[in-house]
Amino acid sequence: MSIRIKLLLLSLLTLMLPWAGWQYAQQMETTLRTGQEASVLTTAQVLARVLANESQMRYRADTLRSGFDANSGDLFAPLLSSAPLLDGFADEWPTPTRPVPGIDPPLASGASNRPLIRIGIHGRMLHAYIQIKAANLQYDTRSAGIAADRLVLLTREEDGQESAWCISALSPGPFIARDCDIGAPWQPRARTAREISGVWRETTDGYAIELRMPLENIGTHLAVYALDAQARTIASTPSLAKVHMGSQALQERLQQYAPPGLRISVVDTQGWLLARAGRIEPTPAIDRPGLRSDDYGFLRSVYRELLPASARPAHSYGLPYGMWGEPVDAALSGEPQAIWFEQFGGEPALVRAAVPIAGKDQMLGALIVEQPGEELVLVREMALTRLLNLTLMATLFAVAITLAFAARLSHRIRRLSVAASTALTAEGHIDPNIPETGAGDELGALARSYDTLLGRLKEYTSYLQTLGTKLSHELRTPLTIVSSSLDNLASETQLPPTAQSYLERARAGTNRMHGILSALSEATRVEQSIEHTDTVRFDLSELLRDMTQAYQQTLPAVRIELQGADRPCFIHGSPDLIAQLLDKLMDNASDFTPADGLICLTLQARGQDCELSVSNQGPLLPAHLEGRWFESLTSSRDSTADKPHLGLGLYIARLIADFHGGQLLAENLEDDSGVRISLTMPRA
Repeated sequence: MSIRIKLLLLSLLTLMLPWAGWQYAQQMETTLRTGQEASVLTTAQVLARVLANESQMRYRADTLRSGFDANSGDLFAPLLSSAPLLDGFADEWPTPTRPVPGIDPPLASGASNRPLIRIGIHGRMLHAYIQIKAANLQYDTRSAGIAADRLVLLTREEDGQESAWCISALSPGPFIARDCDIGAPWQPRARTAREISGVWRETTDGYAIELRMPLENIGTHLAVYALDAQARTIASTPSLAKVHMGSQALQERLQQYAPPGLRISVVDTQGWLLARAGRIEPTPAIDRPGLRSDDYGFLRSVYRELLPASARPAHSYGLPYGMWGEPVDAALSGEPQAIWFEQFGGEPALVRAAVPIAGKDQMLGALIVEQPGEELVLVREMALTRLLNLTLMATLFAVAITLAFAARLSHRIRRLSVAASTALTAEGHIDPNIPETGAGDELGALARSYDTLLGRLKEYTSYLQTLGTKLSHELRTPLTIVSSSLDNLASETQLPPTAQSYLERARAGTNRMHGILSALSEATRVEQSIEHTDTVRFDLSELLRDMTQAYQQTLPAVRIELQGADRPCFIHGSPDLIAQLLDKLMDNASDFTPADGLICLTLQARGQDCELSVSNQGPLLPAHLEGRWFESLTSSRDSTADKPHLGLGLYIARLIADFHGGQLLAENLEDDSGVRISLTMPRA
């Protein structure tokens, strides 16, 4: 992995900053929410203690304490926010936000003998909507004296006193309400009940009545009977059902405790809503800088999707009839509870606290206090938005700076690496031109160390490169004196056999020293001769055939074969230098080829180039010299007793190949039986 990638990964650690900030903001939000929950719970508990002693909290009658039984036809009249229009249609009546016991339409469920009844309270009036299934509907025609379909309302007070009213109509429209006898056939009386008003509307399968009447006329129980023209009951409630209703007095009392932005609700022990006061704005007006809904709008919407919600999703309660679900159920069981809810149904995010209302010896209901939490949500979103924006900008800035620094650092290291790898040329020369030596950091110190090392190595290499010429020059004269002295001694004096052997050994030593001096100066002579050599166009195949015949005579210990030289192959170059190159390659091959081994010279045409290769049987190329076969002073063989090897043969061959624009390649044979050295040169 490169330094640039490592620094980039290291710079990404700055992403911990927004994560830590987000954790801090979440913790702060939790603390603020806990504080707001405790405040709302305290408010609810104080109000619950006050209402526990208020008479408005009492039930209208003790008989209503036994609870609500939907199967018995018990009815609940919620407090309506506005008076329904008396038009015979139920579209203005509130629909509960969840299934409510006893409110499901019985007509739709198949209970044809049970009317659909909706009742509610607005002001001091009871509003009712009643729908009846009836066939062969007959209206009240007084002139003909014929009986008609009618609806009977029966009420009972707490003391047992009962009252009944008969409702009929001359035609669709306003109906006629009269007092009637109690019990079948529910004979209407002459007195008209003017306090009861409403309309009669025909439906596809019967009729519907919408009415209003003073609240004082309704007792604790109510029954509805639908009679046909023959006074037969075609639909009715199961019995006199209890009538539970909201308390306007309690609502007026709650309004005194409900400041702006706070909503207070009271439910009875069954969860039915007795009163509700106060208002929560769906979109609170917040004009503080940074808390307006359009501040950071796009980014806040992105972060809102990325970050998990910290509040529960809101759910339906059954309003306006009642409130069932958390935290109301917990409060009705005696446990105060406060819960945060997300924005839902046109209402903002809010905290809802519910506490039980307990009397001296009984549970009276529950009080619910709701307070908007949108401002706290906006504060949290604003804080997170600003925090994430700043930290992301800082992270991007840090990543950009780190990438720029990494690019600069890797560039400097790459330059230093390239300079170090190319300081030693293929010819054995040293170029100590190291960059970054003037930098004051650690790379500058490393570059200066490289520069010093290469400078000293250049001096040492230069000394070694001239050592052969110096030795050849200094030793040649004394060596010549020794050789001539040995020759004079052999010619002038008759030596005994023992001395003669010493003389031959001395001559062999001087000859070997002459060979060493010649080899040391040969590379220099070749370099100098190459500079002044003229090139001609000649046939490499002809030269190769002549050289092969000479090698077959001078190297009888090995077998020499020539392949591919039967067709002309012209190149531009120096025949003498190519012959010298072949001498070096053959000398190298013969040293490693075993007795009676094979050396094969091959010439092949490859497009615009020709390839000359020398293959020999014998040991493979040593792995420790990989890529260094043609360098100066490199050898993988031991010197024999009569032939010195200084590692200059293949180096001289490479100099000649470079002069001809060719390339040398050394490789093992495919069957690992030996080595092949090939020369590729352009054809003329």
